[in-house]
Amino acid sequence: MRFLFRFFKFLFYALLLSIVVGLPALLWLMVEDTPRVSASDQLAVEDIERAKRLLRDLDPRQLKDGETRRLTLTERDANLLVDQTLSRWPGAAQVEARTRFIPDHAEIQATLPLPNNPLGRYLNASVQLTPGESGPLLTKVQIGRLSIPGNLFRWVIDQASGYLQGRPQYQELKQVWATLSDIQIENGAIAITVRYDQALARRLEARGRDWVLPKTDRIRLDVYHDVLVTATRMVPKNSSLIFLLKPLFARAAERTALDGDPVEENRAVLVTLALYLSGKDPSRLLGEKYHAPTSIHPTLAGRRDLAQHFAISAALTGVADSHIANVIGIFKEVQDSQGGSGFSFADLTADRAGVRFAEQAIASATSARDVQRRVASLDVESAIMPSITALPEGLQDPEFRRRFERRDSAAYNVIKDEIERRLNQCDFYRPAS
Repeated sequence: MRFLFRFFKFLFYALLLSIVVGLPALLWLMVEDTPRVSASDQLAVEDIERAKRLLRDLDPRQLKDGETRRLTLTERDANLLVDQTLSRWPGAAQVEARTRFIPDHAEIQATLPLPNNPLGRYLNASVQLTPGESGPLLTKVQIGRLSIPGNLFRWVIDQASGYLQGRPQYQELKQVWATLSDIQIENGAIAITVRYDQALARRLEARGRDWVLPKTDRIRLDVYHDVLVTATRMVPKNSSLIFLLKPLFARAAERTALDGDPVEENRAVLVTLALYLSGKDPSRLLGEKYHAPTSIHPTLAGRRDLAQHFAISAALTGVADSHIANVIGIFKEVQDSQGGSGFSFADLTADRAGVRFAEQAIASATSARDVQRRVASLDVESAIMPSITALPEGLQDPEFRRRFERRDSAAYNVIKDEIERRLNQCDFYRPAS
């Protein structure tokens, strides 16, 4: 009996020791000093064109319920999609991730920088997925230097699935997987057959709206939509855009004074204005019916299109980042040079002005309040929009190539630098001396 007591006492202390020693050892194996994934590639004009084609292939208006489409994604497509998702996912903005498509399997790697600690600077993780009859099969998991067998990890997931069964998000995820079939992975690309499920798409649209726009953001957009409805009844048609900016930012200042977040208030103003100038119905985004503001066609430099470029680029900077806004602006001009109105450096100037305005409006709480204050006293649009005199416009592709060759040539950069010089002379964007 005494022997059994000593034996179990030994087991207890051995278990306790293994926990005390083993946990730090596990942490040491999981944390590393170097990142496996470095900074993301930036979005390029060609990526916008490809994304547009992919979205066109999956446009629900072109698909019947149950109809299928065959899609091919390159590694770059997948990586840009992951990067943009992580940048908007709460708490995931610091994560860098990469996808690799190798014959018969996909590998996803991710790196998270850690606070200062004695074990290491980065948490690196990777998973390997192999196509199976019922969907992708997890075949390998690695966290730092610690390898976890795929079958063990799948067992953990299977145990957790019982707990998750009652959650609607889990059921929807399973339904999404059910719409994917015939997955083929080759060097640098993955091909998937997607079946359109109309009911599922509607549920995901509503859930995605809630994810992209939480309730607090929808309340803000409601407020500024009402301001816009009132303002457009009072402002004459074809007036300067500043006559809409002033009441919108005045309301933002009022809400900030009542303990509102100045950055989020300004962001909501930019989105509201862009929806209006682009002619988009906010009901699709907010999920409710709204009274439409009066169409007054606000302008910059006497032109409606420049006001649109300014507002849309400002909103893109507010909800995404300035690089994306700049790339989309250039993409639009490249499209116009191929049979449209032609490449316009005036349009690019308005794009850049919108980006610079938004950067100040959301840079920090102090900067956001300063923009609210300065817009209140704004009386000339030259403070936010420079002159477009003598900037080349209407350039079709052959003429553009003859004069500038490409978008990174010395001749192109001369015009680009001139635009930045003019922007720096605007009161709102003048660099601190």
